[in-house]
Amino acid sequence: MQSYRGKLAVLHGEQTDLQLSQALAVRLGVPLYHSVDKLTPELFFLSWREGCLKLLDKELLKKGGLSVDIQPRQGEQRSWPAPKEGALAQAVGRKTKTVVDATTGWAQDSLHLFRMGYDLRCIERSPVMLELLTDAFLRLSKLDWVMQLSLSVPVLLAGNAIDILPQLQFAPDCIYIDPMFPPKRKKSALPKKSMLILRDLLGDDIDRELLFDVAWQATAKKVVVKSPDYAPPLGGKPSMSFKSKLLRYDVYVKN
Repeated sequence: MQSYRGKLAVLHGEQTDLQLSQALAVRLGVPLYHSVDKLTPELFFLSWREGCLKLLDKELLKKGGLSVDIQPRQGEQRSWPAPKEGALAQAVGRKTKTVVDATTGWAQDSLHLFRMGYDLRCIERSPVMLELLTDAFLRLSKLDWVMQLSLSVPVLLAGNAIDILPQLQFAPDCIYIDPMFPPKRKKSALPKKSMLILRDLLGDDIDRELLFDVAWQATAKKVVVKSPDYAPPLGGKPSMSFKSKLLRYDVYVKN
């Protein structure tokens, strides 16, 4: 398992069951603290706050932290299933049924796909992100509309997609890849806070080319790759592309 020693700790809060915090620290192999001061060596912390598990950095401990947001995006219709509109839906396709998100991360695209009604499985290799996602999907399962409609939340698969995809018991209609690319070298193009923290803890996806090759072998119909507009296509010339502001969805379709 990836070592977070010296980088990450669990911060226990009074409103949280101590056993939850202890179990989390044991799973990740990191220290458990009840308070943090200037001498605390770790820069990042996991802690339950405001009803959800959050990732905090030392400089912003009092500002809430980051959690996986399970609420619909701004402007997104709140009925289920949400309309299959926008570049992501165009790339994945209206007739697509089963989707595997091979690089789930903060799950914003995964959750959007779930709300649009796709049968979704999510792969994540980061133990930290897996904890945040597990908490988020548990919260998702308890939302009124999810329970009223008897919906099954996305299936979360732990591990490297390069290893998991060849072992799937079915060939998904679409495999979705959203790898981390090196940031564009402009002062005005800094990534969001969440991506900065994720990059610091995990580094870049240097194996994204291999991931594409594995996904291409595992899918029944198509691979969709999300990338910044400045990045070259991951799998060579795509069958088609759909663009949104600063982003591009390259679609590779099997004949």
